Amino acid sequence: MSKGKDYFSKSLEKGLRVLSLFDHKTKILTQSEIARRLNLNMTSTYRYINTLVEMGYLVKDEKSKAICPSAQCLVFCNNLLRATGHLKMIKQVVDQVHRQHNISIEVAFADGISLIRVYNREAEETFTYSLPDSTENSFHTTALGKAYLSTFPDDLLRERVHAMELKARTNKTITDRDTLLQEISTAKTKQFATTDEEYLPGLLAIAAPIYDPVSGTGVGAVSFDFSTMEHTGSEIEEKYSGLVKETANRLSEFSSPDMIVK
Repeated sequence: MSKGKDYFSKSLEKGLRVLSLFDHKTKILTQSEIARRLNLNMTSTYRYINTLVEMGYLVKDEKSKAICPSAQCLVFCNNLLRATGHLKMIKQVVDQVHRQHNISIEVAFADGISLIRVYNREAEETFTYSLPDSTENSFHTTALGKAYLSTFPDDLLRERVHAMELKARTNKTITDRDTLLQEISTAKTKQFATTDEEYLPGLLAIAAPIYDPVSGTGVGAVSFDFSTMEHTGSEIEEKYSGLVKETANRLSEFSSPDMIVK
């Protein structure tokens, strides 16, 4: 066991996991909901919640018992993001590509079964669509998700795909696991992935994976998004595959999974 494991704080871990339950979809929770989601007993859950309330990071309505993040928590998270400098560097790379090519660009990182969008720019004077800030079960429907999955070793990839719920969003969504595995295998070879109206009718996308610069593991992806009214899949692959890979390589120089609160 490493020294890191010897000095690992379980209490701090649980407290951070309580905070990580809140997102744009889950703005309010009760103590029982938190306990169930984290598989904790009610006494321990109360202790973690009360500590975060006393520190000012959570607010608890004594009448309804509803619990939600406070304004102080927002300031704290914003300060952490500013301190890392990661977002500033991502913006610099994406903004430069956007200025030169006027294309819609999205950068997202993986967190469990979700893709978390950290930055996007939309093309001007054209049909655009951007992902929500967080999307669950979208690895098989988006170029971002497929590109991220292409970073997995074959055995872990099969395990991950077989555990996924392959829901159809359009009539072009891949819902067969063998077909999805074959497509991701192709993405591994090409070093980029594509989607053709699989997430949303009329939306084409091409994406390349982003890697952690230290561990070399995949952490997310960057995608270029287009409309079927103006482009075809073969056109964007021919014109933009090199650029999206180059952009992903630049982002990988300073990207880290620590950007996302686990």
